[in-house]
Amino acid sequence: MRFRDFGFDDRNVCREEVTRYLELASQVVDVNQGKFEDPDGVTLDDSLEDVLQSHYACYIDNCAVGSYLSKRFMNCDYVAGYSMGIYSALYHCGAVSFQDGLMLMRHICSSAHQAVGEGEFGMGVVAGLKIDEVQELLLAKCPEVEVADICGPRVVIFSGRVADVERVLDLAIREGALQARLIPVRLPFHSSYLKRIEGQVRALVDSLAVRAPKYKLVSCVSHSALLTTDEDVRREIVMNVTHPMNWYKVMQRLLAAGVDTFLECGMSENLHNLVKRNVKGSYAIYTSRQFDNVLAAT
Repeated sequence: MRFRDFGFDDRNVCREEVTRYLELASQVVDVNQGKFEDPDGVTLDDSLEDVLQSHYACYIDNCAVGSYLSKRFMNCDYVAGYSMGIYSALYHCGAVSFQDGLMLMRHICSSAHQAVGEGEFGMGVVAGLKIDEVQELLLAKCPEVEVADICGPRVVIFSGRVADVERVLDLAIREGALQARLIPVRLPFHSSYLKRIEGQVRALVDSLAVRAPKYKLVSCVSHSALLTTDEDVRREIVMNVTHPMNWYKVMQRLLAAGVDTFLECGMSENLHNLVKRNVKGSYAIYTSRQFDNVLAAT
């Protein structure tokens, strides 16, 4: 979340949107103001609360940017939510309310933390090896580590116990990987390690008002499928916790559908950089600091 000075908007409209959504969020959760203003610079003593507060900030930012875009530009053709970004994507599509999306995220993070404990699990990323090479390495050396996301032809994220993940990272470097490192995620999301909370998640989802998306919503789990019904959305929420993603295929699906302009809805440039480095094609992609360029290009 690098752009939290909101300096990309001279009129400060997005700052107003963030303030509005912060007030809505504060009606259902306790937002730590210091952590909200500086998620990377402030660390809370309670590790779960620290993670939750970071997710609150990200969710509020994403929803605010999405609202800002809806007011300034024409409606989008497609929406895709990356990992925990699924909840803000669902809100943007009208599938869940803002507060239900926030509570879903809180419940899932808390349940995952309770299910696997603290400190034992983590996630890693390898760049420079093909997916087949990474999968062969996992099968031969660390079969309990699972692929969590394929970000590009040579960028793979995986989940597992920290000791196993670190071993994979070391082996990947020996096999010729350009980069191999832990990522700052303490839970094994998008893996079968969280299967035990599927029932809890499904029960919560079934208790909420879920609607069919008003935009074309692309599944990050089944990669090319569009979520068009309320049941599609319910299933996706559950599967997003325990099944691997394939962001690379999502991008290919969107390009094949004729999408030529992508907007990253957050105070970040991470997905922008990931796409630019790994996805070939004729398209324009913008971070929140570049949104004025969208108007100039259209």
